[in-house]
Amino acid sequence: MAANPWVLGIDIGSTHVKAVALDRGGEPAYRWQKAPQLFTGTMGAFEQDPYEIEQMVKTVMAECRQQAPLSAVAFSIAMHTFVVVDERGQAVTRSWTWMDRRGEAAAEALRAQGKAGEWYARTGCPVYPMSPAVKWLSLSSRTPGTRPVSLKDWLIFRLTGRWVTDYSTAAASGMMDLTGRWDGEILTTLGLDSEQMPAIASSDTAINGYVAGGSDGAMAHYGLGVRPDSAQGVLSWGTSAAIRVTRSRVSADEFVPHGSFAYFMGPSHGYLLGQASSNAGNILAWASGLLGLVPGEIVRVGEEMASGPENLPRFVPYLYGERSPFWNERLTGSFLGLRPEHGKAHLAGAVVVALLSLLKGALNRLEASVGRVDSLGVGEGTGRDRWGQLLADMLEVPLEQSVPADASAWGAAMLAADTCGWRLPPRGTVSTVIQPAGNPKLRERVARQVRDMDAMPAEWQEGVADGQHS
Repeated sequence: MAANPWVLGIDIGSTHVKAVALDRGGEPAYRWQKAPQLFTGTMGAFEQDPYEIEQMVKTVMAECRQQAPLSAVAFSIAMHTFVVVDERGQAVTRSWTWMDRRGEAAAEALRAQGKAGEWYARTGCPVYPMSPAVKWLSLSSRTPGTRPVSLKDWLIFRLTGRWVTDYSTAAASGMMDLTGRWDGEILTTLGLDSEQMPAIASSDTAINGYVAGGSDGAMAHYGLGVRPDSAQGVLSWGTSAAIRVTRSRVSADEFVPHGSFAYFMGPSHGYLLGQASSNAGNILAWASGLLGLVPGEIVRVGEEMASGPENLPRFVPYLYGERSPFWNERLTGSFLGLRPEHGKAHLAGAVVVALLSLLKGALNRLEASVGRVDSLGVGEGTGRDRWGQLLADMLEVPLEQSVPADASAWGAAMLAADTCGWRLPPRGTVSTVIQPAGNPKLRERVARQVRDMDAMPAEWQEGVADGQHS
């Protein structure tokens, strides 16, 4: 066993659990990644087994402790996880991920009642099936004594016996207001009260060596050293995608008109303000199955086709509904303008253009509310292949990689180190910069699709939602 202790950061994502341990010098000493089983259903279920993930967390900690003492363990969690627990703290449901669509009817009911806009403005969390508040309403029957918590809250309870959440995780529940308090009116509508909810604490709250941590977005910003009100943003690309900045304060007229989210991270930490897309790496995975090409080949072939003069079909990429700016779970995808001459390469080109357009449109809307974003921090994976260069080219912003690991897991590990009082090397030292390069034809295609999608009329949105594209 190593004489010097480690700290451990664990990120529990929608598709993978990732971990990184740091030594006293701030160097990665251990890495781990594994995909838990994902349970899906015809009614839109996307679930994970909380007990399986608990065992993964214990396995990671045990492996680390065989090599070095652990001074602290901090957690990062995908936003909008939802677990129902009983009075003893036992999980009585699986953990619903943000992709779960079983809250569609409840979201529609809140909109019809005129509550959706009010809740959005008060909490910064749009009314959408991803929201734990909406998920709780969607349950057809609720056993007395049960209540909703996040997967991270439940894991910390299992490890410490205490119910505690952090501001950023509570903000993504749709039940906490922009000042950092459980919203009494929303809880009343949900049949809950603040006494049933975990105590809201700062991300560095430690209980027996376990640190509360935060949402994956908050931990990525922490790990990348993003300062409030700076011109630096963060790009997350995985199953879904997001572009975020940190603001010291926000108002509803800054985020509502642009379809952004605004999640309070706690006093002195500010707000995560950003755009989220439900369609990202999951679309590449879907296209991979459809076209018989691995995702890297789709990017390569698609870029080559979209950079040339060939006529391409238009891909409407909303297979998983869409969050920013529409927050419409009923949107669907399609290929438009298909011709007999279109083959795999043309379809790959259409997919690449559509995904780049989603991110370019998101950045445009974010900049409309906060001003120019000069750079985007990314984690280890985004900058390693051709896709990273394409993102820099089309977004026309440098991508900066400054951490040698997944940004959220790294941020959790850095938080654990800071909680222990370790003096590690400064964060944010950029190791790789991907500068934008020219690709006029592809940039023209992307700009045109951004304009068309942003101008999508309401009646065409409904047509897409109904699956009628003719």
